[in-house]
Amino acid sequence: MPKATLTKRLEFCSSHRYHNPQWDDAKNRAVFGLCNNVNTHGHNYLLEVTLQGDIDPVTGMIINLYDLKHILNQVLEQFDHKNLNLDTPYFSERIPTTENLAVTLWHLLEKHPDLPNPDALRLYEDETLYAEVSACFMNDALQPSNRESAVIARHYGFSALHQSRTHTQGHDYDLWIATKGQISDDTGQVINLQTVDQLVRAKVLTRFDQQNLSQDQAFANLPVTDSALAKVIWEILEPHFHAPPLYRVSVSQQAGAVAAYSV
Repeated sequence: MPKATLTKRLEFCSSHRYHNPQWDDAKNRAVFGLCNNVNTHGHNYLLEVTLQGDIDPVTGMIINLYDLKHILNQVLEQFDHKNLNLDTPYFSERIPTTENLAVTLWHLLEKHPDLPNPDALRLYEDETLYAEVSACFMNDALQPSNRESAVIARHYGFSALHQSRTHTQGHDYDLWIATKGQISDDTGQVINLQTVDQLVRAKVLTRFDQQNLSQDQAFANLPVTDSALAKVIWEILEPHFHAPPLYRVSVSQQAGAVAAYSV
């Protein structure tokens, strides 16, 4: 039976520290970098929750928006203006990464008796990073019961030129690189973001930033569009992602329009 979806956004603030007590200080610093600093750091999180359900023939809604906001605020009350490591029970033995926090929120919403079924959840730690979970892979029967999966996406920006038939145009591009995989028990992460940063800088930004894309060999027989650029960047990066694999490349050079490539 067809279902409708409804997406609601809310913000909350929390602080956290990445630290694995099984490792020495040197390894924690090497793996987590500044996120391992003894003083916790805070984020203004943006949560996007998408619910799926039948439309009530009387109200015309999946759920009353007032009720939805009230329920979500009640759930987020446990995390808002809290130290995730010390003030919540969910991270006494888990590292409060963006991935782990997204999965924790998913399970709280999934079990709530007054909510329709969650369809997807995206948690922005800031403007450059988000974790995403959805019903299609949270309920994957092939997934080991003690390991959960998430998408983690990282934002990069660069500027480049390209030539049209009549003139040369410059654009500021927004680039999102997303991977999908199981969350490590040791790190609480799908992938080490320092590794992703190094790879994207070396393979993509060094090649395209402040350059004329029309003169790049990848576009010798291909028009420079957002969709084509997303495909080219995918083909550059995909061989370097193994576990986890590359999941999605998104490119945008104007507000309100995004081109994404995945296989």
